[in-house]
Amino acid sequence: MATLTEISGNNQALNRSQLKADKGLVREIQVKLRNLGLYPGGQWIDGCLGTTNSYTWNGLKEFCHAVELPDLPSDTIALNAEIAKKLLDTKQLPFILEQAKDAAFILQKLTNIQQHTSILVDVGANEAFVSRTAQNSPFSSEISNYPQYITQKPDGISIISGGNSAISSDYPNRGLLPNIDSSGLNFLPSYIAHACVCIGNFGDGINPIKTHWLGKNALAPVQFLSATKFIGVLNAISQINSNFPTVDVDNCVIEPSSSSKLRFYDLVANVVSYKKDIEGNIGYSNQVGALFKRFTRRQDLESWIQAQTGNGNLEFRGAYGLPSLIADPKIKDTTSGATVLSSTAQGNSGNNHISAYDLTRLISMLGWHLHLTSNTRLPSAQWISLESVVRAMGNDIARYVDVALETLGVINVISEPVVISKTGWGNSAYTYVALVKFVDRRLQPAKLRTFAMALWTPDGSSEDRDTHMAVAVTEIVRRILTEELV
Repeated sequence: MATLTEISGNNQALNRSQLKADKGLVREIQVKLRNLGLYPGGQWIDGCLGTTNSYTWNGLKEFCHAVELPDLPSDTIALNAEIAKKLLDTKQLPFILEQAKDAAFILQKLTNIQQHTSILVDVGANEAFVSRTAQNSPFSSEISNYPQYITQKPDGISIISGGNSAISSDYPNRGLLPNIDSSGLNFLPSYIAHACVCIGNFGDGINPIKTHWLGKNALAPVQFLSATKFIGVLNAISQINSNFPTVDVDNCVIEPSSSSKLRFYDLVANVVSYKKDIEGNIGYSNQVGALFKRFTRRQDLESWIQAQTGNGNLEFRGAYGLPSLIADPKIKDTTSGATVLSSTAQGNSGNNHISAYDLTRLISMLGWHLHLTSNTRLPSAQWISLESVVRAMGNDIARYVDVALETLGVINVISEPVVISKTGWGNSAYTYVALVKFVDRRLQPAKLRTFAMALWTPDGSSEDRDTHMAVAVTEIVRRILTEELV
């Protein structure tokens, strides 16, 4: 198997048949094209060159044209040292980000990808973007580093804050609503019915983070489906660290279990990755989601959310369609042997109707924990435990932010990425909540950009809603990169 470096260094040339036979080399080319916005990611990174009208071949042709090699590739020269060197050296094609201003173009581009993607995994969703899985993410090898990356702040010299805004304000204290710009997301299409975006601003990097909140029906309660499952996890950690402030949930297991002991981290990761149970059932995530709600009475969990977000217009007393994985779970710290949290009576059931703002607020309290004050953090929760949730939520099967960064062609020019998220889907809606952080290195000094968001789309078929979510996230990310949202 050859590599681009070898092709470039040895002044080699391959015809189309030779290139097609080297799947490793084709895969390397596909990754390069994906990073530049010229090739789909996820399951499309397969090492198959395909026909002369394939995504790979067309992407390579578009690349050669963009770097002024217009007569390449061809059947006789599919890859040579010049093309290889350009693929190795090119970090970004600015026209890709520029053409993304055309919303119709992006919709058509992602619709085509949706319609031609072969779904390789079965997680209960059979669409291209919601079921990409973390293993197909360009950041799969970075997930373990998320807790380290998320601590980063601008140094004011080599990295400054992105998203500076004259209307940024202090992150609100627990129980207080921020000022939400109710027209700030009017650019989103009508099929995104509920949305909230919070953009973080570090200023000089010394003071706590400031924020700018934008919304579209941001405070209206609606069923966000499985996107809410991380809430029970945060509540459990707040309870554990309230009584046991030094306990790290990485050292905790859930008991009793009929098989091996269930690690806290693994269960949270399973909630977002939709790992099947031992019998191959996809409802495992729902059972685990129900388990984490067993540690608080339903009405108390509802009140706890209200105490964090300041939004009294919500109801959070529902389950997730299946009984808890364990009827009466207990959380045990394996270091001390102590039981640190036990299940309790559930109380009256009801709906899980929550707002886009509530989800954006809660995931930002998780991701920005180290950048918040004592009055704005999740009560009692310690970073030693929350960082475990950050790593776990990096395994979300839905890769909408990945798709956005790939589509905009900026993968090569960002560093220290963090994407923690949770998706939910069903007959009523597709939903998504995420916190994102990365360093934008297109200019010097580089800019640290971070934001949280939640979106809800009810319209169309499953494929339509999946594509619509990907298009909306792409536009939000584009506007953050271009500082149209600050």
